[in-house]
Amino acid sequence: MKIALWTISALIVLSLLQSAMPVTANPILFVPTGNTLTTGQFRAEAAFSPNNENGKYFWLGAGLLQFEANLIRFESPTGEKENLIGAQWNFLPETLLTPGISFGVKDIASESEEGIGGYLAITKHIPIGEAVSLVKDFSATVGVGVGGIKGLFAGFEAKLPLGFFVQGEYDSHDLNAAAGWQPINMFRVKAYSLRKEFFFGAELVPILF
Repeated sequence: MKIALWTISALIVLSLLQSAMPVTANPILFVPTGNTLTTGQFRAEAAFSPNNENGKYFWLGAGLLQFEANLIRFESPTGEKENLIGAQWNFLPETLLTPGISFGVKDIASESEEGIGGYLAITKHIPIGEAVSLVKDFSATVGVGVGGIKGLFAGFEAKLPLGFFVQGEYDSHDLNAAAGWQPINMFRVKAYSLRKEFFFGAELVPILF
């Protein structure tokens, strides 16, 4: 209940910001990207399983300059909680010519079964829309991790007409995906396949103000 009230309050605050603009954020789903939130940006997302059969996930992140702190929280159907705290440094911001490159650490407190992991992530927007007219924007991510992130990971996000989008990733353990609709710049509704289970939820898109 407290989390739901917090999410609603955050959405109201965001809707009052008149100079907002959408930006790329970290992570895709579980896969980190080469881009981080910056000063004045935060994101929030929640995914719920039907009847809480497979628990629920919450994402929260905030940026400062080229650094980001983030949290992925999982609550099991039995009430057990797992908090994956992460930190990331955007070594090279993405430009028209260069990809975004970041170094980070995931699950600092080592609460997950996989444990703490370090990684390098690279993200680049690709002008694929020139060849595929239905794709308005496309970003691809590749990376490598150690520890709890076992080797290579990769992901993408494709924005489609009318505010629709799809996301997909391999997080070095599982294939995950999401599809959704973005009716306004700051808010998206989503359906997920996370670790072979179905979830539904919503995301407050990071903004710059």
